[in-house]
Order: sequence, then C-alpha cells, then structure tokens
Amino acid sequence: MKKLIAIAVLFMQPCIQANNLLKQLSNTSILKNKQQVQSIMMEAGFKKVFFKTKDDYKIAALYLDKSQTSLKPVKGTIIFAAGFYPGTKEGMATFYAMLEKEAYNFLFFDARCHSESSGSLLNYNYMKQYGTYEYLDIIAAIEWLNLQNTTGNISPSIILHGVCAGAFHAVKATSYMQHQQHPLQKHIKGIIFDSGWAALSEIAEPTITAEINKTLQHTCIKNLRKPTIFIVNKLYEWTLKKYFCNVETINNHIAKINCPILFIHSLGDDYAPVQPVLTLAKSAQKATTWLDNSSSHATCHLKQQTQYIEQIKQFFKDF
Repeated sequence: MKKLIAIAVLFMQPCIQANNLLKQLSNTSILKNKQQVQSIMMEAGFKKVFFKTKDDYKIAALYLDKSQTSLKPVKGTIIFAAGFYPGTKEGMATFYAMLEKEAYNFLFFDARCHSESSGSLLNYNYMKQYGTYEYLDIIAAIEWLNLQNTTGNISPSIILHGVCAGAFHAVKATSYMQHQQHPLQKHIKGIIFDSGWAALSEIAEPTITAEINKTLQHTCIKNLRKPTIFIVNKLYEWTLKKYFCNVETINNHIAKINCPILFIHSLGDDYAPVQPVLTLAKSAQKATTWLDNSSSHATCHLKQQTQYIEQIKQFFKDF
C-alpha cells in the first residue's frame, strides 16, 4: 500500500506543482512584487535578456527556451505585450502559469519607459507621443527572437498575445511589417487581442472615469468622485487630448492583417468599451471572438481561467 501511495504521489507531483504555480502567479499581490515574480520565473528556466528597438530604446525581457528540455517539439514562441499600466513582463506572468504545458517558448518584455526598459514613464514629452512608436518594441522582440530561433534551430512561428494597449501595439506591428514586406512578418501566425481598443482617444476618458470610480468607491470621500472625474478630465483635455486624438487608429490596419485574430473582451469593460472591438472583429479577415460576461478590464485570464485556457488552446489548433 505504501508503494502505491508513493507512486501516486510521484505521478501527481507535476500537477500539484502546476496548480501551485498558477495559484502563485494569479495572486495580484504577488504579481505586484516584481522581484518575487522574477525569482519564480527564473526557477522555471527563464533568463533575463535585452534587445534594442529601431529608435534606440533598450528593452528588458524574460525568455524561456524549452527546445532543449521539452519532450514535445517546440511549435514556436508566444510574445506577450502588456498594457500601459503596469506594462511589465512580471505583470503578465499568469499567462505562463496557464500555458506552461503548451509546446511553445515564452517571451515577456517591459514596454519602453517601464520598469527595466530604458526611458521614463513620468515624462510629458513621452506621453504626448504615446501610442505612436510602441509597436517598434514588438518588432524588435520579433527580430531578436529570430536570431535565437535561427541559432537554436527552433521553429520560427510566433503568436502575439497583447493585453489592452499591448493588443493595440501588436496589431500595429503586424500591419506595418506586412506593409513594409518585412522578411519576418510571415512568421506571425496569430494574434490574441485581449481587452484591446481601436483608438487611444476613445479609451482615455472612460479609463479616467473608471479608475477614479474604482479608487474612491470604498473611501470616506466617495462623494468626491464626480468632481474629481470632472477635474481630471479637464486636465486631460488641456494637456494630452489633442495629442491622443492624433494617434493613428488601428481600424484600417486590422483589415489588412492576414493571420487569425482571437478577440477576447469583457462585456462590461468600463475602461475599454466592447463595441469598438466588435467593429474591429467584423473588419478582420480571420476573426474569432470570445466575450466574457464579467465586468472587469483585462482580467478574463484571472477570473475565467478554465474558459480562457480552453479558448487559447482552441486557437492554437489552427497552427
């Protein structure tokens, strides 16, 4: 009997470890601790790497190459692009815990001006041009990854997984690479467009409103929400709005992309409204859409993990 128990424990150990990892990396308090998340990911085999963008930003990333250790042939690499905030590689770590058994390598990076990447987020000149050049971070990631794949004889296939602003930048990067006939654009096999948006100007004011409501809802000054929203929106109108309105939308880009796109969005998302995303999906050549019934922004992967994993796995079957 003891031998049978020991054998059962041995076989269950990988499942226990996987569940513990998912539990850890789904805990928002842990995700906010960048050093702790890095330690967890490096124990899993990730390495910290850096690469340069065309406009000379140094991008910090965490990369996992499973080609030498996986029993299955690696099908390609998933590149994860984070939203504006926190915009960090560690903040996306939940996706690794959810998908670690998939036969893919993983690349997470800090967006320019975030965390360990170069540049300063608290810079008015940077904010005035936000949304214009961030797609170059993704192109740089693809170019760096191609060198690793060529050297290691790894499948060059790439899936771009963008959340919020990361989804916007992923579409823009893919469209520009196709338009410029970039030799590596053929390696992009699919895009996961999670909680994204079509135009920066469309989501700025809803985001301000939602963030203030969220921040002040449980405080003794919750009655100040409306005047605070009014004041902050006025400040936005006087400072950044004219610049955000000039940022190119991805409405025209989405229709030109020839790879499959999986649109994931919460019906009650009050940061990035769902209707513009449904319009994007209608314009896409190869679209699949999963609408979650929750009301939170960019949290489908935390609140609906089983369904999220099923949607991703189904999407992967096309490649």
